[in-house]
Amino acid sequence: MKNITIVFGSTTGNTETAAEMIQSTLSGKGATVSLHNVSAAPADALASADLILLGSSTWGEGELQDDFIDFYDGMNKDQFADKEVAVFGCGDSAMFPHVFCEAVTMIEAKSNDCGAKVVVEGLKIDGDVSDNADQIEAWAAALV
Repeated sequence: MKNITIVFGSTTGNTETAAEMIQSTLSGKGATVSLHNVSAAPADALASADLILLGSSTWGEGELQDDFIDFYDGMNKDQFADKEVAVFGCGDSAMFPHVFCEAVTMIEAKSNDCGAKVVVEGLKIDGDVSDNADQIEAWAAALV
């Protein structure tokens, strides 16, 4: 079974809740899953992962969550070359339809630039996380 690392950035707790739901689903499928807030992720968190899940909410006019910015800026081929990656994030399509979950799109593009293989379409969670539990669990289950 896969060794999966989840790294997320969360300001209001929505992306953290989504990350925990994903972890629970994957663990229930037999995967070994480590969960890390991006602000406290150990430097070697990605090294042993077969699959890396990256989560960030989108803020303002399409910006990454504040804690995720430094991680994003530091992403490189040494960390991500030939790694499998999937991305998830929270946003609000009613308030920001033109940049809805832009962080997911940005992180996928950066992962590709770093030589990673994005294995599924990014999960873009619209609004309240609990209202999207079925979508989140289905996305996570498809990863294993």
